[in-house]
Amino acid sequence: MQASRRDRLAPLTGLRFAAALGILLYHYGAPLVAGLPAWVERVRVGGHVWVGLFYVLSGFVLAWAYPLPMAPAERRTFYVARFARLYPAYLLAFLLIAPFALERWQGGGPLALAKAATVATACLLLAQAWATPIARLWNPPGWSTSVVAAFYAAFPFLAARLSRLSRRGLALAALAAWTASLAFPLLYLALRPDGPVAPAALTWEEPFWLEALKFHPVARAGEFAMGVALGLLHHRGVGFGRLGSAAAVAALGAVIALLAWGGAPYLLLHNGLALPLFAIALLGLAPGGGGPARLLASPAARALGDASFALYALQEPLWRWARRLVPDDPTAAPSAAFVAGFAVFAIAVSMLVSRSLERPARRALRALLGGEREVPVRSTAGGVSRLAPAERR
Repeated sequence: MQASRRDRLAPLTGLRFAAALGILLYHYGAPLVAGLPAWVERVRVGGHVWVGLFYVLSGFVLAWAYPLPMAPAERRTFYVARFARLYPAYLLAFLLIAPFALERWQGGGPLALAKAATVATACLLLAQAWATPIARLWNPPGWSTSVVAAFYAAFPFLAARLSRLSRRGLALAALAAWTASLAFPLLYLALRPDGPVAPAALTWEEPFWLEALKFHPVARAGEFAMGVALGLLHHRGVGFGRLGSAAAVAALGAVIALLAWGGAPYLLLHNGLALPLFAIALLGLAPGGGGPARLLASPAARALGDASFALYALQEPLWRWARRLVPDDPTAAPSAAFVAGFAVFAIAVSMLVSRSLERPARRALRALLGGEREVPVRSTAGGVSRLAPAERR
């Protein structure tokens, strides 16, 4: 039996937490898998793929919630809601990491002060991903929030165009978005604009074009666009029926197997190679049927999923403060016990921030900026329509 329409996307909330945990382990989890089989480490270091899942998931959920073109007033409400969703935890992370970020320019004189002010301003405006050399100079995970903000800005216009397409047209649009995602890394590999790039340079010392490929909103837009097309398809009844949960488990298992194999080209994997598998997972889990979907839709999983953005935004500031304050040698590699304790701490803090900061701040920002609560949709005999104000939850 399928879940009610109100809760149909609940499993995707739980899936968000699983993706956020994968990214946390990608950044800090090496001590936890030390001594385990090599394929486990390959799965961990391939955790960057879960950022792509976030992009597809964001487009999917928004398209399901807003399947019709928006009027100007609705676009304003949408933008207020999106800003209220992103900014509270993002700003908290910005402030928490500020003492560490400013160390980069300490003692550099007026020029360093000007650079620090430029980077800080770009980050506060959620614009740092458009200038990729500075994208990770303040709170490194914040680059992805900058990319998501760009996607949110484009969504009403992208969705309006895609909503006019038939099911076949939407399927072709999803395929085109995947092709566009892979075109950028394929072009990079063909042209080699940065020359030879050592594997050790694939983290922090990346050359200009490689950074642009990995972190610029244009290079990552295909992932979000594919999610929008998939969300519209799901809203029109496309899915896997009773096989949905099984298909989703198989697809996510295939992603893990792809990472464990370790033979996929890094840049293709980073920029969308796994998108078809993510598409199967989302279409399979979204209706809510089957054991895996019910597990991800459980109250505990949903509470964790609601805190997933805070976990992503706050992980680096919390890590820096933990390394600074916990009695340990900050210059030595952290122990497995330290990382495990940090993971539990970061999840607990993120849940606290979700409940005590994000929710009330979201309400306050919507009231201050004039944004109503997000408008759900309903099915009608002729398709879909927005709920009247009195019907909105």
